[in-house]
Amino acid sequence: MKNKRGHNGPLFFLSTLGILDTLLVLQYNRGINLGTLLPGILGGLLLVWALARGFLRRSRPLSQASPLILRVRQVAISMFLMGLISFLLVEGAIIKNAQPDPFVEVDYLIILGAGLNGEQLSWTLWERMQKGLEYLEEHPRAKVILSGGQGFGEKISEAEGMRRFLVDHGIANERILKEEQSTSTMENFRFSKEILAQQPSFQNTSRIAVITSDFHLFRSKILARRNGIIPVGIPSQTPWYLVPNLYLREYFAVVKSLIFDR
Repeated sequence: MKNKRGHNGPLFFLSTLGILDTLLVLQYNRGINLGTLLPGILGGLLLVWALARGFLRRSRPLSQASPLILRVRQVAISMFLMGLISFLLVEGAIIKNAQPDPFVEVDYLIILGAGLNGEQLSWTLWERMQKGLEYLEEHPRAKVILSGGQGFGEKISEAEGMRRFLVDHGIANERILKEEQSTSTMENFRFSKEILAQQPSFQNTSRIAVITSDFHLFRSKILARRNGIIPVGIPSQTPWYLVPNLYLREYFAVVKSLIFDR
C-alpha cells in the first residue's frame, strides 16, 4: 500500500503546483483568461486522476481488471504519451523562437495588441510598447502598424491605447497606422497586410518587424508568413509571474493555429 501511495505522490505534487499557480496569478494579475485558469484546471484534473487511481486500486487490483478496462487504460496511456511528446516538441519550438531574429532594418513594424484594462495598457502590452518605442526612437524613418481591436472590458481599441502611448512618448502621429478590426493573431496579420498593401513603399519582398511577447513569437511568425508577410521577430519580455501560465496556454494556441488558422 505504501508503494501505491508513492506512485501518486508526483501527481499530488503537480496538481498542487497548478492550483496554487492559478490562485496566485488571480490574486496579483487583473483579469481572468485561459492562461490564468489553465494550470489550475490541469492541476484539478491531475488531482481527480490521482484520487481515482487510488480508489480503483483499492477496490480491484489491476491484475483482476476486465479486458475492456485494460484496453481503455492502454489507450489512455498511449494518448497521454502522444500528447506529452507533442507538448515537448511545441514548447521547445516556442522557447527556441522566443529569441530575437538577427537584426534587419525595416521600414515598417507591427506591434500586436495584448489587452487593455479599461483604457490602460496591460503589463504584457506595456512591455511590447516599450520595445516598439525603443525601435521607433532608434529608427526615425520607420512607421508602425498598431494592431488590435476592442475587446470585452476595454473602453477603447487596443490600437488606440497603443497610439496614445507612443504619442505621449514623442512619436509623431504621422508615423502611426492603426488596425482596429482584429480579434485574434491571425486577424492581426490579415488586416495589417491590407494596410501594408496600401503603402507606396511596401513590396511583398519587404521584411516587416513584428513585436510581440517572447512566448507569442513562434506562432506570430507562422501566421505572418501565412498572410504573405516576411517577419523579423522582436520579442518583449513576459512578466515573470505569468511565464508558466502563458507558455502553457501558448501550446494549445499553437496547435489550434496550425490546424484552423488558414
